[in-house]
Amino acid sequence: MDEMYNLAYTVFYSSIPFLVIGFIGNVLVVRIVHKTREMHTPTNYLLVSIAASDVITILLWPLYFFEVWKLVCKLVVLVELCIMVPYFTITVLAVERYHALLKPFRNGLRLREDNVKKAIACIWIASILICLSETFFKEWSETRETCIGPWTLYLNQGSKACMVLNVVVFVIQLSIIMYCYGTLIRELYFTNTVCAETDGERRSEKKKLVITFMLVTFGFFMGYTPTLVSYVIIPSGDGTTDVSFYAQLTAVADFILSVSLCFNPFI
Repeated sequence: MDEMYNLAYTVFYSSIPFLVIGFIGNVLVVRIVHKTREMHTPTNYLLVSIAASDVITILLWPLYFFEVWKLVCKLVVLVELCIMVPYFTITVLAVERYHALLKPFRNGLRLREDNVKKAIACIWIASILICLSETFFKEWSETRETCIGPWTLYLNQGSKACMVLNVVVFVIQLSIIMYCYGTLIRELYFTNTVCAETDGERRSEKKKLVITFMLVTFGFFMGYTPTLVSYVIIPSGDGTTDVSFYAQLTAVADFILSVSLCFNPFI
């Protein structure tokens, strides 16, 4: 147990420089978009939503490493909520870019300044609803001196249902993102059917925008996938997972996720 706490401290203190950089960078993103009228666009509003969720995640991140009592055990769900928000947002960004470039005359799924705030509200509400159920199954175990429930080594039937829901949402969103960006890459770089009538500079700008969103998506999945594997696949095994090994694996996954929080402002 002491070794696990020492590992948690080591990983947490190692992640502090990245958390500080991520906090400053994401706050600057929110501040710049807020102060610059020309940047009040639907796309930038979505990026601000991601930045705001990253700021909240960074502020609450220590809870993931030091789950020491019952209230903290419940509050960890707020971190999971703020991780879910970027997940939904990058899916919406992929769908929006897909329709903006491939179906420009169809306005049904296009985001405009008059409806983007409703889209952001729906993203946060959907994230809250998915994460809310976890609070009922997550509780502090006095005997194990740790949280049990979703996103822990110890899963009951309700916790497993929550984890299955998360995995299903993950697969659906990943499929949507891969389809949208896969189609955009094909049309932009191989068939050249997108923006063929526009001048070279505007076409280049649109390509760069797609690449930027793809990098944001790639960075998120690179940070999130190790966490998904360590918190979902291993606890769902045969129940013989070594606690020390699980603690080491999740500590490394948490560190990777914390590092990824500082990437988006640079991108």
